[in-house]
Amino acid sequence: MKLFVVFKPWILCLLAISCYHSTTYAYDNLPSLGGNAFSELTPEKEKQLGDIMMRQTRGQLPMVYDPLMDEYINALGNKMVARANDVNFPFKFYWIQDKNINGFASLGGNIASHTGTIAIAESESEFASVISHEIAHVTQRHIARYVEARSQQAPLTLAGLLGAIVLATVNPEAGMAAIAATQGAAQQSAINFTRSNEQEADRIGMQVLAESGFDPYAVPDFFRKLTEKSRFVNQQLAFLQTHPLSQSRVSDTRLRAEQFTKRFVPDSQDFTLVQARVLARYHYDKQHSEALFLKKLGQPGGNTKANQYGLAIALLDNKKLAESQEIIEKLLLDDKHNLYYIDVYTDILIAQGKHQQSLDMLEKEYLLRPNNQVVTLNYANAAMSAKAYRLAIHLLKTLLFYKEDNILAYGMLIDAYQAMEDLPRLYEARANVSYQLANYPKAIDYIDEAINYLQPEEKLEARRLVAKKKQLQAEYSRIQRM
Repeated sequence: MKLFVVFKPWILCLLAISCYHSTTYAYDNLPSLGGNAFSELTPEKEKQLGDIMMRQTRGQLPMVYDPLMDEYINALGNKMVARANDVNFPFKFYWIQDKNINGFASLGGNIASHTGTIAIAESESEFASVISHEIAHVTQRHIARYVEARSQQAPLTLAGLLGAIVLATVNPEAGMAAIAATQGAAQQSAINFTRSNEQEADRIGMQVLAESGFDPYAVPDFFRKLTEKSRFVNQQLAFLQTHPLSQSRVSDTRLRAEQFTKRFVPDSQDFTLVQARVLARYHYDKQHSEALFLKKLGQPGGNTKANQYGLAIALLDNKKLAESQEIIEKLLLDDKHNLYYIDVYTDILIAQGKHQQSLDMLEKEYLLRPNNQVVTLNYANAAMSAKAYRLAIHLLKTLLFYKEDNILAYGMLIDAYQAMEDLPRLYEARANVSYQLANYPKAIDYIDEAINYLQPEEKLEARRLVAKKKQLQAEYSRIQRM
């Protein structure tokens, strides 16, 4: 299913490492949390603030909502979280569409990776090493401790906190020193604190990486590769600016890796397919991605299923449906329930106008995996294409019952209600999206619109929406008083 959401690409500079100036201006619409909110940042409060911040961030960054990629990164990340110590809350993992190599962590176990990181990784262990490093930043409470320290210097608002964390997280050398103080000693203290955090994250992250079944030697290998790569560009790579890399730190990771037994860790099929998907759809344009995979397939040892899958995506996106279908049908012969292949195949069927065939195929998969977001979203997409809007709404509402933050599902639900001219439900769905982006005033306005379009006999529905509005107002007020 080629359904993904990217918000405001121009605002990427807020978290891209090339941005050295203050970013607080981007968050001026956020509520104030008061001066005492962060003096003692308990895990419970950290999780609460992290959720609010991540919802706001989702409205500002070019985040990718691709269900296949979402399933992969969360499965990979939580596999390593299960091996980590000092885990105080559930973790969530996200993708940002950016060709730069980078990853970052925020409060409350929210971790994001640039699509460029998996695009350049030569193994799953290399990609996992970036994620495990960010997990360590969270479990060691580096960001939480930094926020506590900042709150003792001056009162913090959520807007100021976001600006501080953005700079401290993605630009430690320039950002933390600039925010901490104007005095040289204070600046140096901030820099040293960050370097210490990086060393601790290297140590803890490598242990988690190894215990999760990945190759710990991937850490120094990845550092070496990035260092060499940065020599041939005018500006330092984003990852190296985000995570300052001294020679001693490279040596430390190499020596630490030697404490583990060297072993060959094969890449999972999911990794190879997600990497191909990123290269085909998020890293190169349609014409270049087709040429890329044709070249890969022609190289010795390059005729892999992942490269065939990548070419099928590129052909589909270039509207070469018959050629794409031929590749995917061959792949499905060996693995008929593979969701990566089914995703592309059903898109081909929809593009060919074969809506019922697509619905029949996805219905069978839905009966096998009713709670899988990839299956459900593809099934709903096929239903929308077939103008079976009631079926689509049923599927999407069921998915949102247990995955209430799924932006794609809300977007499709809005389209379905709009097609049915169901204005009360349309505006409520829009309110839900605004809430997921932490835009409380807009969410409350949409609830008012939904109430206005209700029929006089819909008294119970009116009461429910009024109660929902009061709940949003109370939550917004509580955030402002924190």
